[in-house]
Amino acid sequence: MPLTVVPSSSTDAQEIAILLQRSITELCVADHGSDPDKYGPWLANKTAENVRGWIEAPGRVFSALDGHGRVIGVAMGSTDGEVLLNYVLPEARFSGVSKRLMRAVENYFVERGLTVSRLKSTQTAAWFYRSIGYVETGEKEERKAMTFRQFEKALQE
Repeated sequence: MPLTVVPSSSTDAQEIAILLQRSITELCVADHGSDPDKYGPWLANKTAENVRGWIEAPGRVFSALDGHGRVIGVAMGSTDGEVLLNYVLPEARFSGVSKRLMRAVENYFVERGLTVSRLKSTQTAAWFYRSIGYVETGEKEERKAMTFRQFEKALQE
């Protein structure tokens, strides 16, 4: 599948918000058990307005575009080295999209002179982060009736 990773555009905010909502409800069932009381709060800030704000704020949001220019994945990194988002459309899962997005975020961190990338992972994504070199720190956070595990990765220049 042809794939391009680019800085996100605020004109894609609605498409990105829908992607986030679909990814969470359809792919993260191991975390929320299809329980609206669990995934509802998780989705609450996944609106086009908030996505626009994230794109325009400090840090970097990346979109993965398919050959037709459709957004099939999104990732966001903070200015201090935290991965804040990494989601794909359900039909793009296991196609390398998340790896390409993570590479873009990690490159952004390296360009900023950072040596470590950090993230909080759901149960669903923990195996993926381990597969690309992230190590669990042992820290956990209970949020939205779910457990998020802290991971870190040393970055190469």
